[in-house]
Amino acid sequence: MTPSPQTSQTPSALLIAGLMVLLLSAGCGPGDGQGLDQDGNLPSSGGASTPPPAAPPLGAPSGNPDATLAWVQANVFGGVCSQCHTGASAPLGLDWSSQTHTCANVARQSQEIPAMKEIESGNPAASYVIWKVEGAGPGGELIVPARMPLNNAPLTAGTIQNMRDWIADGAPGC
Repeated sequence: MTPSPQTSQTPSALLIAGLMVLLLSAGCGPGDGQGLDQDGNLPSSGGASTPPPAAPPLGAPSGNPDATLAWVQANVFGGVCSQCHTGASAPLGLDWSSQTHTCANVARQSQEIPAMKEIESGNPAASYVIWKVEGAGPGGELIVPARMPLNNAPLTAGTIQNMRDWIADGAPGC
């Protein structure tokens, strides 16, 4: 009786897979440190040891790809806030119509709560604009006179998180 082609291929396939695992793992393992300096780094060619080049930045500290001035401007300040807050006659002088105007509001004293900044770079909980879009301060502090955007649906939690991350990352772009 001759074995069927299917049964004769199964042991061969298992043997090949096993050999591949063995070959791939054979090169792995700890090195002996040979060729490295006292700190475990590759020695530099010439004189003093130079640090390796810095890795390119992988994004903002929050890691949120939407925590950018461009995103926040397009989706919040320019897309929503500037429906009312535009130009010299903007309520409370807050113009959100462009990136330049938005950046001018970073570290700008709030007219509604003068002890606060509109955007406190690095600190979303101390940024009045966050209080306004959330409807209250982090401890339930009241805002004056109402949640923003006024007479419109509140911003989504995801949109507010993008704003928070942008501010927490230091309001990059401003």
